[in-house]
Amino acid sequence: MSIIPYIVYLYLLGFHVTILSDLTSIFGVTIDLAALMVCLIAIYKSELKALWFAIAAAIVTGAMKLDIMPWEMLFLGTLALAVRHLSVRLNLDSTASKLLLLAGGLLFHRLALTLAISPADFFTLLYRYIIPSVIYTWCLGWLYFLYRDGRMTWAKFKALF
Repeated sequence: MSIIPYIVYLYLLGFHVTILSDLTSIFGVTIDLAALMVCLIAIYKSELKALWFAIAAAIVTGAMKLDIMPWEMLFLGTLALAVRHLSVRLNLDSTASKLLLLAGGLLFHRLALTLAISPADFFTLLYRYIIPSVIYTWCLGWLYFLYRDGRMTWAKFKALF
């Protein structure tokens, strides 16, 4: 098992959390890169790899706010196990099924984390931040699936212009 790609993923996640999250946010709507990476690794890799990556990603994302680190570990670990078990039992040959699983995982992570941290203004946060953040992150996952399936390549992109 080569751990170098996972170390690079964690480095990119830390870079996003510390520097790029403010640059990529749109009116407070941010990319949930940790949940996206955990879901993608859980879809394509084994259960053990998905679980330890989820714990490491929770440590990286929770390092900025130590009070949410245990919640991140719990929810990202649960997300990794749930997505892995569903991806084994479901037919994930189509991009639509992968996107549906990804959307459910992203929504679970955002809802659970919001309910754990600030349940008072839940409904306001739901339509103002949670659902737009899930859609924003889901679009990045959709672009990844298009690239991975070979439907979007650099040559096809250049042919448009």
